[in-house]
Amino acid sequence: MEQNIYDNAHFFKEYQAMRKGTLSANDLIEIPEIRLMMPDLSGKRVLELGCGAGGNASFFIEKGASFYLGTDISVNMINEAKNSFENEKVSFQVLKMEDLSTLQEQFDVIISSLAIHYVADFDKLCKDVYRLLPKEGYFIFSQEHPIGTGTILNEECQKEDKTKIGDKEYYLVSNYNENGKRIVDWNDCKVVKYHRNFSYLINTILLNQFKIVEFREPTPSEELLKIKPKLKNQFDKPYFLFVSLKKE
Repeated sequence: MEQNIYDNAHFFKEYQAMRKGTLSANDLIEIPEIRLMMPDLSGKRVLELGCGAGGNASFFIEKGASFYLGTDISVNMINEAKNSFENEKVSFQVLKMEDLSTLQEQFDVIISSLAIHYVADFDKLCKDVYRLLPKEGYFIFSQEHPIGTGTILNEECQKEDKTKIGDKEYYLVSNYNENGKRIVDWNDCKVVKYHRNFSYLINTILLNQFKIVEFREPTPSEELLKIKPKLKNQFDKPYFLFVSLKKE
């Protein structure tokens, strides 16, 4: 059964408080990076999987999208999105990524921001997305980096994920080639994620007939390091993986 952690009252309250705090790696790296990967959006129909509170909707409309549909498993998130954004070109819908087969319309660009790692069956997701795209359509997503999701199978690594040798910190990696479920403690809740190594990701993408446009593992600029020096650890262990695919 799919996990809907964002409709857990305690988790949702803690999550909202966290997002209203200081600028995070999501704000400084993930959101700008995935937006840079977008193709020309003029006149395009956009579908976002795991849209959360709909923060990307205004970006797509401002870039010329003719229609944006944001979907999420969470009723709380979709209600927030509907309450914060009103536009005739924008719609929000409670829909699990596992149920994409219920959609019958096509979209030129399908995006997912840090939600793919919550889906158990990546192969099925790729098949569903491929069906919803026309020729030359794009599937662009970010997810937690496989180095990070692999490590968290080991509970000790969750508590302390690095060691220091001399003046240099080294990040620990364990269980990388054991694909499957991971359970992490987040906001006092047990959150289920799914780890997939690079070979599984790439082979599944290719088997589903996508053309790989680009993989990205970004590092922070000097400007970002001035804002948040902690992000220097991205040179050693990236938080995020970005993928751009195309249906030919």
